[in-house]
Amino acid sequence: MSKKLSLSGLSDYIGEKIGAVGAVRQEGVEVQTRFNSVYVEWKARHDATLEQLVDAIVAAPEKMGLEFRRQVDDRLPEEQGMIEERRRQLRMELIPQARADADEALAVGKALTDKLRQMNPKLDKREERLKNQRIQLEAELDELNTQIRRLSGCLVVVFNFFRVNKLDRRRHEVLGQLKEMQEQLREVREEWAAAQKETQAEQDVLQKRWQEQTLALAQYQGEKGFLDEELNREALAFKRAVRYVVDNLTERTPYPVAEVKATLDAMVDLNIQTDDYEAALRSVVEFLALLDGIGEGLSRFNESVQGLIEEQRMHSAYLPKLKIELPDSVLVYHTQWQGLADLVRDDAHLGAQPAEFVAAVQPVLDSHLSEKAISAMFESMGRALQSATARWKG
Repeated sequence: MSKKLSLSGLSDYIGEKIGAVGAVRQEGVEVQTRFNSVYVEWKARHDATLEQLVDAIVAAPEKMGLEFRRQVDDRLPEEQGMIEERRRQLRMELIPQARADADEALAVGKALTDKLRQMNPKLDKREERLKNQRIQLEAELDELNTQIRRLSGCLVVVFNFFRVNKLDRRRHEVLGQLKEMQEQLREVREEWAAAQKETQAEQDVLQKRWQEQTLALAQYQGEKGFLDEELNREALAFKRAVRYVVDNLTERTPYPVAEVKATLDAMVDLNIQTDDYEAALRSVVEFLALLDGIGEGLSRFNESVQGLIEEQRMHSAYLPKLKIELPDSVLVYHTQWQGLADLVRDDAHLGAQPAEFVAAVQPVLDSHLSEKAISAMFESMGRALQSATARWKG
């Protein structure tokens, strides 16, 4: 059955569903936190056991047995191909690019230094010129002061009034010129200090870049030198093939050495559980992202409803009160939230059973939380609102 709601009733309904979606999301976040915590522990055990097994098997390849050796030999060509591709990348791309980047950093740094050196004599020359002009003005000012004092005695000031007045005007002009000269000198020195500071900052960045690229170049060249030796390539390909086989074991496999066999069996359990946690982490990330999208979409929809409520309030004299008829499909869609919250509520249990989480959530991701289902829900709500507001245009 559909349901008729006023605009304010629709806003309340949407707000309620936003809260319900948020509650499901919070349960999902707690599960994700649990998964992350437990996964770190499992992954550490997995990686440590993996390295221990690889070292033991590579150290005595003659003891690995026919079945295990067959799996390694099947993987070997692919590892050899990846190593050859890495050699090509080092030779054709990584080493030339690192060298070019390091050279460029040096070249740009040199250009900055040259630019600063070119500025230096120009600014020096400008500063010296200003200093000389200042010295001349200061000398003139001293002379003017001397003349004014000599002509300003009590008995002679009346007879020399116009002459003293002229000298005083010139004295003020010189004082103004000296002030301007001091300002120009300050600007020259500030320009030089700013240029030095800016250049130094850029040089620091370039120096760091050059160091990083030089280090990368050395590492690439060392790796290339190692891989250029055929014996090294063969040993590396074999070790990588062994690691791949061990890391992907999901069933117990025969192995002649009892100690290695026991650890291999444990590795199977670690592989399965680690894979389950990785699958669960992917599922919970997708689950939370979809809930975020639904919550955001409902919030935006509610903003539109709030806008209509305000419009209706402002023009209540001639706009009829609306009734929005939400279709049954929308009402049914939004009944799922409590069930979903219950489904993922027990984070302690699910944290220890990641495969159970995936089995429970994946059908929901494929159905009610699929892009098609979410779009259909929003489109139905949009049509219901549009149909109701059509009365205002009629």
